[in-house]
Amino acid sequence: MNINSDPTGIDMHFDRRHSLTNLLENYTPSAPETVSIEMFRKWSAARQEQFNQHRAARIAAGVVVKTRQIDELTTEIRRASAFAHRTIGRTGVIVNGPPTMGKTTAAFNAMVGAFRQHVRRYPDWKRDGHIPCVYVEVPPGSTAKGIMGRFLRFLDIPFIEKMTLEARTQLVTQHLQRAHTSLVVIDEMQNLARVSNGTFESAQAIKNLLNAVKCVPLYVGFNLDRLFAHDDLGRQFAARSTVVELEPMPYRTTQAVKEWKGLIRAFETQFALFNHPTNTLIPHAEYLWQRTHGSIAALSRLLTIAALDVIDLDPDDQVITIERLQTIKLDLATEQRFAALITPTKNAKGARRAA
Repeated sequence: MNINSDPTGIDMHFDRRHSLTNLLENYTPSAPETVSIEMFRKWSAARQEQFNQHRAARIAAGVVVKTRQIDELTTEIRRASAFAHRTIGRTGVIVNGPPTMGKTTAAFNAMVGAFRQHVRRYPDWKRDGHIPCVYVEVPPGSTAKGIMGRFLRFLDIPFIEKMTLEARTQLVTQHLQRAHTSLVVIDEMQNLARVSNGTFESAQAIKNLLNAVKCVPLYVGFNLDRLFAHDDLGRQFAARSTVVELEPMPYRTTQAVKEWKGLIRAFETQFALFNHPTNTLIPHAEYLWQRTHGSIAALSRLLTIAALDVIDLDPDDQVITIERLQTIKLDLATEQRFAALITPTKNAKGARRAA
């Protein structure tokens, strides 16, 4: 999978063992460049262009800021990993939230953390053929054989379509056991929500596999609270998992406003635009919340586009203004929510003028 549309801009290739392992092994958080305007102006035009290209690439690749939800997810996975090698009583983690809430970004952060913990625990992991993290997606209309096929493709294990579910599951189980896998991420779990024999068998196959592999399962999707409540099998998943909810950030209490402003401040610091001091956008915090409906992913996309728009301008003009933010389009769902929010206000003003 190549998630070029991820709101953070992180270019993620998760669908094969080697690409994911390479991504996790070489991942380093982005850090803003520390160059003054005076130094920049002394450079040649070619060097200035090279610097701007590097800075734009860093921002476009994804400015990820720590949030309370990511910290919560890190904590839950760390706790679950402490029980991973028990015969019984092992737990998983559920990441639940509507679209555009940054679930895949949160899962990626979880994989980075799990990978680093695995490397510390097993310094010779590469020599011993370990696969610290595994990632698969549940396709729409999934079958149990199809799910196990996804695992086999991720692991680069050749198989034939006629291979039975039992044979596929056994092959995947043996491979993950030998690989000492620490974290298995199963994304798009909402595709199991439609009750049918196929989805029931898929859920049962996942459950059987993860019962046999001593790892932390991380289930990612939306409306998973309903999925894990509609039958006995779903309730078994729920009984063995803790939940991290990725929801829009509120803006109703003093603490919520403080947290939202801290998020804006973190993005401003990471962008490191020449004429955009940290806190420039704080006076517009309420507008940014209304515009994004409190979605961290939408805020990231909005501010990232704005930063990229000004990065090639003269250093004195490298500032994100409210006027520029108003020209940027976000995804349809976010724009519709914003339109619904401001329409009553516009109607009320029009009514007062008419009176």
